Amino acid sequence: MTNARVTTAQIVSRAARAGRALRHDARATAAVEAALILPVALTMFALLIYGAEAFAIQRKVTLTSRTITDLVTQAAPTQMSGSASVVAAATIDNDLCAASAVITPYTSANLSMVISEVLVNADQATAVVQWSEPYNGGAARAYGAIMTLPTGLGTGQAGSYLVLGEASYNYTPLNIFAATSALTLHDSIYLTPRQSTSISCTDCATHG
Repeated sequence: MTNARVTTAQIVSRAARAGRALRHDARATAAVEAALILPVALTMFALLIYGAEAFAIQRKVTLTSRTITDLVTQAAPTQMSGSASVVAAATIDNDLCAASAVITPYTSANLSMVISEVLVNADQATAVVQWSEPYNGGAARAYGAIMTLPTGLGTGQAGSYLVLGEASYNYTPLNIFAATSALTLHDSIYLTPRQSTSISCTDCATHG
């Protein structure tokens, strides 16, 4: 009976040790799994933050391009020259500065804009730059440069003038977990002049 009791005690002891070992193994397995999953989870979290912020800024860039084009096409002329509204570069610069406020709460230091007028060619697929005015590092389009219009925009518009507003934003994501490259967010829109058939800016950065 004594031997039987000893054997049973040994079995129970071994079972207890095996159970403890199993618990330790389970904890070790959980730690390994966490170590493998955590970087992936953090990366996904960072991408979610970057994506949400970039989407919000892109929306602001779109609104900014629309705003500057609206302001310039509706600007009251200082005088008329035939069927063209004469607008000074200073007036356009004020409009560009006002439009930059749309990017708030993001910094306008990273925002650049260009406003230009183009004349639609007879092919109704291209247009010629008439004048262009930049803002905060934007590159003015060269006078006389030929531009390809978005598909269908020039249909039936040969000989018509269009104002092109462009906005770009240099977006650098926060380095939450790893360094990421900067992105240039851009949008543009064409609108027709509202006060006349065309707009004349003889002191813009580039002009005829």
